[in-house]
Amino acid sequence: PFWLQPFALQGLFCTGGLAEGLASSLSITMPDQSVLKKRTASSQSISTAASTSPRSSEGDSSYSQTPTAAPKAYDRDLWYIHGQAYDLSGFVAKHPGGQLAILSGRGRDCTALFESYHPWNDHHRKVLKAFGPAPPPPDPFYEDLKAKVREAFPGGGKDAKMRWHCLARLLLLWAISIYLFFYVQTPLACAAAGVLMATIGTRLAHEGGHYQVSTREWVNRLCLFLGYFLTGPSMAWHYRHVVSHHAHTNQEHDADVEYIWIADLLPSWLKVLSLPALPMGAVAEIGPKQILNLLVLRNVGGERVDPRIGQLLLEVPVWLLVHWCFGPPLLGYLCMWFTAGAIFVPCSQVAHAILFPKVQEHASWARMQVAESCDFAAESEFWFHFAFGLTMQVEHHLFPGIGHHLYRPMRPLVEE
Repeated sequence: PFWLQPFALQGLFCTGGLAEGLASSLSITMPDQSVLKKRTASSQSISTAASTSPRSSEGDSSYSQTPTAAPKAYDRDLWYIHGQAYDLSGFVAKHPGGQLAILSGRGRDCTALFESYHPWNDHHRKVLKAFGPAPPPPDPFYEDLKAKVREAFPGGGKDAKMRWHCLARLLLLWAISIYLFFYVQTPLACAAAGVLMATIGTRLAHEGGHYQVSTREWVNRLCLFLGYFLTGPSMAWHYRHVVSHHAHTNQEHDADVEYIWIADLLPSWLKVLSLPALPMGAVAEIGPKQILNLLVLRNVGGERVDPRIGQLLLEVPVWLLVHWCFGPPLLGYLCMWFTAGAIFVPCSQVAHAILFPKVQEHASWARMQVAESCDFAAESEFWFHFAFGLTMQVEHHLFPGIGHHLYRPMRPLVEE
């Protein structure tokens, strides 16, 4: 009915109102209307924004994240690193980190991904030189950090992977959540599954998505798929978080914070009236909207989706088939989603406490990660596990491919 349309429309974006309320309670500054107008103007003139947006290359050009051309001008078969285009297709099968990791940077500016996922040596720079222009000199600040990490952990990449006993515990608890959700199916069981999904599932998927679990690509991809199996296709999160958020942390092009703009556009009374539409919005946002973004729009949070990677065309049908045939009633999904969200949102949104930094004030991408990320309860064992290992955000954003278990001993090195 016509009179329900405002509720339905706002329900689709209910997370915006909730995020603003949460931010207010945590004393987090939300963007004002002047910033909103600036963002709107920049999105209407993307070629102009390439030289004036917060991603511009002022400061250390070697760590610029700014496209040298509008995204629509990117060749989808090339990699753009430090402003240069490279054809790395001949190296994909040889990439030590697996094909998904390198193919995620194809067709876009992947400078930040290129630098942050290769902390253990400089081999990646030598490989890049074989396929085109030599990359510019590395950032001295980041190189100093990486040297300290290499000295402290001489085992290198293998020591940075998840311990097998930790993976076994996570998989056991994940299996319990699947049993509760698909077999027991009572509202209480689904809520309990939501608790496990928000804590255990998120850590399993997050570390798998950042290639932290194993040196074997299929293990990392499987963990990413399993961890978020209750909530939606995992590749949607991969584009939103790994590709977008870690490259443009808390900036205007960070897909992890884009929903806040919806709340900023709406009057406060409409946010209150949207509460009855929360279930409708959750159902639309979690499942169907992600599938629409992946397969039809082929765009997640402004990042172009490449259906050729990540077994996307296999994952989505499997996810749909299992949930359609074996999923609980709608009430079970709502109990799981809202319980998981009540845990996930406060723990994850602390990472966005510093929104829309002025990138030009920082000499490099790595310095911006230190200044604009924030640790919380870093010494607490409880919060380390309850917040899926993400209490040390600075270390995680500097070294996203290193396992969470090394962040605590790494923290003094970063502080120094």
